[in-house]
Amino acid sequence: MLVMKFGGTSVKNGEAVDRVSGIISARVDRQPIVVVSATGDTTDRLMDILDRIDDNRPGAMAIADDIEAKHHTLIREVVTDSAQQAIAFDKVNAEIRRLKDMVVAMEQLGDVSPRSRDAVAALGERMSAPILAGSLASRGINAVSVDPGTVIRTDANYGMARPDIDVTKQQCLAVLVPLCRSGQVPVVGGYVGATDKGIITTLGRGGSDLTASVIAKCVEASGLIFWKDVDGILTADPRIVKNARPLSRITFEEAAELTFLGSGVLHPASIQPAVEAGIPVTVRNSYKPESEGTAILRGSRPETGSLPPERAAASITYKKGQALVSIYSTRMLGASGFLRRVFEVFDRLKISVDHIATSEVNITVTVKDGASVDVLAKELEAVATIHVTHGMSIVSVVGESLRTTAGVAARIFTALRDINVRFITHSGATTNLSLVVEDARVNDAIVALHAQLFEKERMPS
Repeated sequence: MLVMKFGGTSVKNGEAVDRVSGIISARVDRQPIVVVSATGDTTDRLMDILDRIDDNRPGAMAIADDIEAKHHTLIREVVTDSAQQAIAFDKVNAEIRRLKDMVVAMEQLGDVSPRSRDAVAALGERMSAPILAGSLASRGINAVSVDPGTVIRTDANYGMARPDIDVTKQQCLAVLVPLCRSGQVPVVGGYVGATDKGIITTLGRGGSDLTASVIAKCVEASGLIFWKDVDGILTADPRIVKNARPLSRITFEEAAELTFLGSGVLHPASIQPAVEAGIPVTVRNSYKPESEGTAILRGSRPETGSLPPERAAASITYKKGQALVSIYSTRMLGASGFLRRVFEVFDRLKISVDHIATSEVNITVTVKDGASVDVLAKELEAVATIHVTHGMSIVSVVGESLRTTAGVAARIFTALRDINVRFITHSGATTNLSLVVEDARVNDAIVALHAQLFEKERMPS
């Protein structure tokens, strides 16, 4: 069995759904299990409904009407068989009725509970799966949509529910495996699960990818393919570096670092179940199905180790909108308790630190910029002298071999010789070297680094 996950942009309109249906059709002999996200911006629209009700603003029902119209149009475009079209309309209309009933109830109550929020947020995937299944069935493929609540068992932590792997495995073996063995193609909405009482939950950030990864682990799939709108994981953001290129392979640790440090291709927690189970994971482009994409490896790449400096980096990523906070102790040198008192403030304000460097009298950190930074500075004034620099970006070079490769740091700092670097972090135990520059220079820094690390001497990926 092969698990195939398609993101929202891969099913955003009729042309995209037809393309996805063709990709799945070409792999029917591998007994595919299909996991699909909500179409296009549907989840964002559903969240807008919830926010409007929360804020007592009008327009929630109008958005629900628009969602209904767009899904009806999509059904007519891609589900060409009349019998299958009727099935798709029945299933989608049931979800639309649920949505509108909830809008009326929440507006009357003037409140959106976490449970209601999950029930609404889940509707996108609960509608996209029947549409994709109907499109496949219209091509003569024996496809059927599967209620994700019958497959993914979770706790009741609404908005960030965690799958119960043991129960989910039992349900996957009872529901999905028999369908595959009978020649059917199950299509499951991602991101959504249910508690032991059948209450709808959602899995949080990266939830649709997590659904696919958990299913792959539970059915012991032969492979897991994430179909995105990019050619896999690239050496840099192609919007900044025009000749950025896909990597043929990358380690799970490198992929996790890239995501934490700014890349949005995959969330590391979402692929961890499949990677830990030893299932081959690949990221491919649904708009270029002929592209091989990027394989995510468990353990080290075969060539990882001491490499020439031009081959040590895997990719470059970045985060904009950061603040650099320097904290200077006002107490005597060597006085104990300074670090504890500082980070008690961070903990109380629930502010996460991305990077940190320390000395006996100074702590410098990077945090997400915003109003909370000014509150942090005010709180810390009781124990320290604070200097905050707004409008900064973190640029990170990621690669397992950075820590074992002589000369790569020289290339990095040569590339940035005309750019003021305000802060640097690198540890012998990490797979990244990160630098802080002004927001206005981040694109320049990435282009210069890419030229020095990937273009001076072409690196085989």
